[in-house]
Amino acid sequence: MTADAALSQLKRDAALHPEDNALAGRLLDRAMRVASAEQQLELPHPLPTLSFVCCSIQPALQARFAGEVARTFANWPGIEVCVLNDARSLAEAYNRGAALTHGDWLVFCHDDIRFLRADFAARLALAMQRFDVCGAAGATRLCGPAALWGGPSAGLAQVSYPLPDGRHAATLCGVGPVHARAEALDGVFVAVKRAVWAQVRFDADRFDGFHLYDIDFSHSCHRQGHVVGIAQDLHLLHDSAGNFDERWSVYADRFVRKHNLLVAAAHPNPTSGLIVPDPGRIAAMYDALNAA
Repeated sequence: MTADAALSQLKRDAALHPEDNALAGRLLDRAMRVASAEQQLELPHPLPTLSFVCCSIQPALQARFAGEVARTFANWPGIEVCVLNDARSLAEAYNRGAALTHGDWLVFCHDDIRFLRADFAARLALAMQRFDVCGAAGATRLCGPAALWGGPSAGLAQVSYPLPDGRHAATLCGVGPVHARAEALDGVFVAVKRAVWAQVRFDADRFDGFHLYDIDFSHSCHRQGHVVGIAQDLHLLHDSAGNFDERWSVYADRFVRKHNLLVAAAHPNPTSGLIVPDPGRIAAMYDALNAA
């Protein structure tokens, strides 16, 4: 893909001024204007076996998720899907689901995601060649109890959300390389080598609810020397923007105490977004941005 000169300049400016949300908004707008067809990567071979572990209590979402995996990973041999409907906590369920499956790699993800890219599987395979643990969004520098706590100077994410009126918000946090080393990942989608999970595991005793299990696990992997990374081309539609309620605060405190983390002030608006009517063009927009 040929880079657009104006887009490239906007990207350089946005990288130099990560706190300028207006600049980030113009960057996304220009990327959408110059986007053509999304890039298509070939699935590399050989491929490790892969087990998806997911929790769901809504039959419709579970069925949609199973369909998304079947469609997106149709050409990946050795795919296994384990959906648990009785999670006592996500940490407990993910450990249990991992023990029930057999893949060389494990994917822990939410049931309310959709894969924006036709070549999502190929891009995941390439990220798996580089990292021991990888995800779609995370912190390149962890400075608080959430993956994007520090805003665009400390995190990376290109994740989209459906809006009630049928349009979609294509969001951006930070400007950086497609593949970047990370200190923690958001739990919307995390892939990990089984051997790494077996060594680290989710801390089901301390995180016995539905919050902080993800950055605790990924940050623990990082602290134990495993290579953790963000693959920004794993473009997802996610039906939830997160839930930072009182229960979240309890687990955030546990996380901070466990890792003796020095917490900076939370960024008030970590992501910028572009409202688009057609989700089919979002991946091409991100391709243009990443190629600039």
